[in-house]
Amino acid sequence: MPIIDTHNHFWRVDTDDLYWLNNEADPILVRDYLPTDLKPHLDVVGVDQSVIVQASHTWADQLTYLEMAETYDFIGGVIAWVNLEAPDVGDQIDALAASPWFRGIRAGAEDRHDNEAWLSLETVRQGIQTVTKRGHVVELLVKTPHLPYVPQIAEENEGARLIVDHLAKPPFGTSLMDTWRERILALEPYEHVRLKISGLLVECPGSPTTETIRAAVDPVLDNFSIDRLIWGSDWPVALLAAGYEDTFNYVTATLDRLTQPERDAILGSNAQEFYRLS
Repeated sequence: MPIIDTHNHFWRVDTDDLYWLNNEADPILVRDYLPTDLKPHLDVVGVDQSVIVQASHTWADQLTYLEMAETYDFIGGVIAWVNLEAPDVGDQIDALAASPWFRGIRAGAEDRHDNEAWLSLETVRQGIQTVTKRGHVVELLVKTPHLPYVPQIAEENEGARLIVDHLAKPPFGTSLMDTWRERILALEPYEHVRLKISGLLVECPGSPTTETIRAAVDPVLDNFSIDRLIWGSDWPVALLAAGYEDTFNYVTATLDRLTQPERDAILGSNAQEFYRLS
């Protein structure tokens, strides 16, 4: 079975609109990261395909991601960004969908520091429905405070392809872990909602370990069917915690209780079906 990394970012520091990169950013992120930088690491691990996830909010950068997918045969698809509250959101989505590499849109609740209830806004919910009614994926970038608003999104988009990035960034080692667990498990009844096991090591306090992230992975394995779980690395942001190969090994070690077919599903075939990759 193929191995598919469903969460990679690419950027050029001098030209891309890296809205999240500020003067306090770790120097490891303040450099260009392009497909040619990632490919050697994919080869070492044995990853067959990559899915680009947006790291910018400008239209030009969304088109660049699609051009990258056209250029590099190991890139299977692109999750882009549009302003979900824009009056012409449907037209923007249709323009992106003219590319065969377009797979969907990411809704970044985490980026809206001014409003934890951003996902509950009618304009945002209408925008998400505009994406799903066209048959595209919606990725939800959320953390623990945003999780109470995900069930409404799930109910309003029954049968749509929805996925929660990074397991909603579990707050390891804090008193909020119980709240995170309760809220992530509240998504279990919504069978069309997938969970992405990605970006976990950077959430670890201190040195990242497999045992630390088991606190998030184990409840998910215990309560969600295997076909709802998908792996991604979150490279290059993941470099804040560990190199690509170590990230892969730390995370896949949390799957050691599973059968080989179950591991294969999380690492590849689930993504192949969800993102409709060829």
